[in-house]
Amino acid sequence: MKTILSRQILIGIVLGLALLSSCIPSDQTATLTVIPVKFNLPPVAATRTFTVKSSESWFMEQIGEEDWCTVYPDKSTPGDTQITLTVNPLPNEMPRTAIFSIKSVSGQEKFLTVEQTNATASSYFFDFFGDPDPSFYIYPRDVEPLKLLVFTNVPQWDVAVSSGAEQWISAQRDKDTLLVTIADIDRPAGRTGSITAFAGGSLSATLTFSQMGLHDYGAPTEDFTLSVPGVPDSELAFSYVYRRARITMLYMWGSWCTDCKNFMPKVKELYEEFAPHGFKIYGAALEIEGREQEYFDYLAANGLEDVDQETGNKIWWENRPVFNPLEARKVNEFSRMFYGDALMTGEVMNFVPAFIFVDGGGNVKKVYVDNYVLRTDAAINSLYRNMRTFLSRQLECCGG
Repeated sequence: MKTILSRQILIGIVLGLALLSSCIPSDQTATLTVIPVKFNLPPVAATRTFTVKSSESWFMEQIGEEDWCTVYPDKSTPGDTQITLTVNPLPNEMPRTAIFSIKSVSGQEKFLTVEQTNATASSYFFDFFGDPDPSFYIYPRDVEPLKLLVFTNVPQWDVAVSSGAEQWISAQRDKDTLLVTIADIDRPAGRTGSITAFAGGSLSATLTFSQMGLHDYGAPTEDFTLSVPGVPDSELAFSYVYRRARITMLYMWGSWCTDCKNFMPKVKELYEEFAPHGFKIYGAALEIEGREQEYFDYLAANGLEDVDQETGNKIWWENRPVFNPLEARKVNEFSRMFYGDALMTGEVMNFVPAFIFVDGGGNVKKVYVDNYVLRTDAAINSLYRNMRTFLSRQLECCGG
């Protein structure tokens, strides 16, 4: 009887231990599932979700660390976890791939593959409303901000300025509008830059901006008014002169400048020959503060203030001085209107003598602003003949 009872007790203990051991988690099969395991995405920015099902805690890491593709969260505890996948726009038409490894604490591993291609770009449209000309030729100064409506079915897009143009082109997105601002140019030579609005892959639109330099053909000059110090009502606007002429020469010179004085007789010859045909001159003398009398003495000694005894009119053209301290003689408020910062940076060396020819609207037709050394008859006559030919053709006269 005792033997039977002992056997029953022993069987009960064994069964109990077996049942107990079957409930220990370490003996259960761990599970790790990723749904789906692959995404094929369009070239535009996109957000997707996927699910990680796991019986254990897990973590995720990217193989290769591609920064255009991110996930959140990248780790969790047992259960079902929904993950958000975010991708940036495809930068060009070349496909790209990102791979993520999902690992459980017991060592199980699954993979998620993300592919982004330009294959479905045709499903989207991206352009500027009204289909504007992609090339803009703009003035040196006072360019009005440009507003362009972007016509697209892509919810997210961005804009970039070409390398080297960031200092003078500003572009920003305002909802569905692209706002472009152009800074005033600060040099004689023109410049070119572009902006590209892009949504990914081949979905982009580029606009090119070519800004006239201060000396480029057709560039409008900045108006100014100068007066004779101490002389009431002597203000003379540049526009007052060029609006009454077919061609006007802005002659920038100085009474201290040897090359200017050497060429002055030839300037007189040009004026005497072409003034009857619609040619005028505005003389702007860049003088040194404290040497005002030297300037007036030069005008008097060279007959530039002479008056026709019969008509009472001046024989030559109007001159106006700009007095500055010696150190600001070259770069000053006046010279910056026509050279910007080029004289300051050394990009342009010459500032006198300089000759800027404009039409009746004040737009540049021709410039002679080389670093002239007019110390020989050959150099003086060469420049004179060049100017005379130009004026003859512009005014259609005088055998040019």
